[in-house]
Amino acid sequence: MDPSFEAPAMAIITADLDGLRSLLRDDPELAAKRSSVGHPTLLQLVACEAANLPDPVGAAGVLADAGAPLDGPLIAAAGCNSAGVVDLLLDRGADIDTGTHWTALDEALYWGNREMAEHLLARGAAVRALSTAAGLGEVTRLETFVEDGRLVDSAGPIGSPFADTVPAALADDPQSILDHAFVMAVNGGHQAAAEFLLGLGAEVNAMPPGYHWHGTALHAACWRGDAELVAWLCALGADPSIRDGLVDADAAAWATHHGHPELLPILGPDATR
Repeated sequence: MDPSFEAPAMAIITADLDGLRSLLRDDPELAAKRSSVGHPTLLQLVACEAANLPDPVGAAGVLADAGAPLDGPLIAAAGCNSAGVVDLLLDRGADIDTGTHWTALDEALYWGNREMAEHLLARGAAVRALSTAAGLGEVTRLETFVEDGRLVDSAGPIGSPFADTVPAALADDPQSILDHAFVMAVNGGHQAAAEFLLGLGAEVNAMPPGYHWHGTALHAACWRGDAELVAWLCALGADPSIRDGLVDADAAAWATHHGHPELLPILGPDATR
């Protein structure tokens, strides 16, 4: 973060909440100020680093009291599985459904935080789009975004924690929305939801917008180490030779890098060479 954040960041890291309050009184703009490098705000720092902090909830409360914006850090906390910070922010008035194209629930599902997703649902989070329902793996929710075999308008747009991965021309494209949701279903380990989306026309080898790895559903299944889904996708014609757009690696490289060598025989003889 910028040099002006060094003292308050150290107060957060050492759980010196009185010191943090004093710094915020001396410079009230610190609570909402944005850094040009690293975590964009102090509250975002707390949200993302909660697991490594001695008192993240206390620090979040001090920053919230000082007027820190809450909604962006709520999404970050959901993605980083910072449950205590999520509850603190919601209790202080953060909008659980903030974000036109991306919410805290979407963020939790993208990063595979299923317990956080369930917690957000229990606190009233809305299922905003087809991809959200796909990440939850609930076919009945997916069906609410389909009418007469076609996607309804509310099925999109495609959102992402990496906005630059969603070209404006594809955000509302029905095929891209379907393919994005298909990858999200696989990313969450939900075969039934993925089958439902294939029935609507999702493509098994699609590399849809919205994912920072710029890859296929097979890349996602290898990342997660899901042998059943890897086998299922391969049986459907998933191509293990397709290389992602992030590190230019095929499915076997993803399986190996993420510590799942047991997937290599499933991917075929070329993957074991």
